[in-house]
Amino acid sequence: MNKFVFIILLGCVTIKAQPGINIQAVRNVRLQNLKKDYTGSTVRFVVPGSTSVMGVLKNVTEKSFIISHNGSPTVYSHEKINYVFIDPSFTGKLMAIGVGLIGGAASYMAVIISKNDAHVSVKGVVSSIGLVLGLRTGLTTFYKPIKIDISGKVRD
Repeated sequence: MNKFVFIILLGCVTIKAQPGINIQAVRNVRLQNLKKDYTGSTVRFVVPGSTSVMGVLKNVTEKSFIISHNGSPTVYSHEKINYVFIDPSFTGKLMAIGVGLIGGAASYMAVIISKNDAHVSVKGVVSSIGLVLGLRTGLTTFYKPIKIDISGKVRD
């Protein structure tokens, strides 16, 4: 009985403590993690006024991002920015193409195995469908941007 009461009380304390979390402290931790993990990566974000900014992240300070555009650093305030996107790299594109090629080859092999003397057009159509489905699967799996929340909110 005592364990049950203790678990209930612990759950209530945890739920009650969530709204009291300092939003600025959470935001600072997320900004430091962004600086540590993605300095030198190409980032993209939307500044107030719906202008999209893209460049290489050089530094993150308390009040701003330092982004390199064509070799020249530019400073942007991150006070009203909630999300930063890291665009996929070239290796993500190679992974997507590889999955597509595997899909095409697997569908071609399935046609050869299932029917000994299949018509050339059937082989071509099935291989093309497998290639397209493999590319679509690869693109949705490996070639999407990473969305990083720097808003400071812990719950939506």
